[in-house]
Amino acid sequence: MREKLLDPTGASEREVDTTLAPRLRSLRGLTAGLLENGKPNASVLLTETGRALRAHGVLNFVLYQKEYFGTPVEESLIQRILHHCDFVVAGIGD
Repeated sequence: MREKLLDPTGASEREVDTTLAPRLRSLRGLTAGLLENGKPNASVLLTETGRALRAHGVLNFVLYQKEYFGTPVEESLIQRILHHCDFVVAGIGD
């Protein structure tokens, strides 16, 4: 008998869009959103990632934090990131 896989987000009933975003042609002049999960060292990792992205032409980066590491990103935060950033990098800590 096969074991049933469980979705840890608790959202297994919703349809998931797995379409990949189009690849950026260049990072030059863009604003990066850096989303950390709230665990220790995530902000340190993403701040260094932002600095490295600047070396590749990123104009600015904005650090965002989820409310709680064990839940999906809030829709309001997703909308803020979409409004202010050209792309986003998610990072975890510990």
